[in-house]
Amino acid sequence: MKKITKLLLTVCFATVFLSACGPKEQKIYIVSTNDMHANIDNFPQLAALIDSLREAHPHLLVFGAGDNRSGNPINDRFTEPAKPMYELMNAVGFDLSTFGNHEWDGGPIALRNVLGWANFSFVCANVTFDDTLQMRNVYPYVTFKLDSLRIGVIGGIQLGENGLPDFHPKNANGSHFVPINEVLPMYIEELKDCNAIFLLSHCGYEEDREIAAQFPELDAIFGGHSHTRVAEKQLVGDVMITQAEAKVKFVTLSTFTFLNGKLVDKDMQLLSVKDFPKRNAKVQAMVDQYNSNDYFRTVVATNTTPIESYESLGCLMTDAIRNTTGSDMGFQNPGGVRFDTLSARPVTLKDIFALDPFDNEIIAFTLSGQEIVNMMKSCFTTDGGPVYCSGCSYKFKVDENGEMTDIQVTLDNGKPLDLNAKYNIVMNSYMSSVFDYEHEDEGHTTFRSSNELLLEYLAGHPEIDYGKTQRVIEIEE
Repeated sequence: MKKITKLLLTVCFATVFLSACGPKEQKIYIVSTNDMHANIDNFPQLAALIDSLREAHPHLLVFGAGDNRSGNPINDRFTEPAKPMYELMNAVGFDLSTFGNHEWDGGPIALRNVLGWANFSFVCANVTFDDTLQMRNVYPYVTFKLDSLRIGVIGGIQLGENGLPDFHPKNANGSHFVPINEVLPMYIEELKDCNAIFLLSHCGYEEDREIAAQFPELDAIFGGHSHTRVAEKQLVGDVMITQAEAKVKFVTLSTFTFLNGKLVDKDMQLLSVKDFPKRNAKVQAMVDQYNSNDYFRTVVATNTTPIESYESLGCLMTDAIRNTTGSDMGFQNPGGVRFDTLSARPVTLKDIFALDPFDNEIIAFTLSGQEIVNMMKSCFTTDGGPVYCSGCSYKFKVDENGEMTDIQVTLDNGKPLDLNAKYNIVMNSYMSSVFDYEHEDEGHTTFRSSNELLLEYLAGHPEIDYGKTQRVIEIEE
């Protein structure tokens, strides 16, 4: 009997020993979203979705990849601009955000306010600020301790050809940027003892792929800026890249599996927020309160035909600035047209301020026909698409280098653009500051803003019909 008891004790001891020395599996979960652009109406469902994920996955972090503001006047024109978004992000329980280019839309002082409102940190490794700005709560990277795992997260933002993110240059004012790939090696080295290193990126999907190829030490990139919907797992080497389109329509749930502290598997799912069947009651009450402002329901015109393209709305915007200033032509960059669908219905102030949340000054120029063509080429390169126009229409081709060529401009009177003649044209101050092209006239302000002129135009055009308007045609080879 004693021998049997001794044998059983030996077996039990061996079992416990082997269990303790066997592989220890751990999982962490990251919910990431990007380019929310103040779409507060989806936040009750976002909050409920994250609540349910937290119940299932205790080691859950929530990240935002930038452009939290700019797109909804309820937020952007609030008494304290952008505060509703950050109160909602706090209520949802965000753990971290990086900066998007639109975080600078209110200038650095507005950005400093955001840093004070947020109950979470910001990471951005390729920006520094003048000490006089007193920016707080922003770091190149942060680390999280989940169970026994240490997770490092670096932040990064895209830069355009002018060395700045895609915002009005006047808003930089004490903010200084370097390319993200210049600083990543230093911070990856500082985080080399982490169990995983992530990049929270507002650089765009294609640039994220380039970063992944250059820095295989990264384990995943949670991306933004290009509004790309990544529906299935994407790997560059062993670096997983995600992005969840925009405006809180989706989030990405990423799962990372570790054995004895070593990352052995990674996966992702794209989850629909807008289709989630539940709403968080507390967050819904907050959203309802923000939306209770009757001012934005003021009707300014009636749209008679459904509009389903950015260009059609761009034509409305260019007609407004050309007609109200008496110019020969008006131009609008495609990135400044913030939605592409407007049903046949009354148009409200909320629609106008959402269409153009930037409300830049309108700048007048006297340009030659050749200088106008130069500007069109610059827009195509800088803003990622053809400029929208009023007073003319044009056709073009795209060469093997992705540049605009063979531009044929026709004026509204049916005559071709005279490359040697001078024309009075108007554009917004973002375009005049960012587009790099040869021109003699430095331009002058009209002392009027784009929304001011659009509302004046609509006052004289109570019914609008732009549903089929097209003035730009790309000729396929």
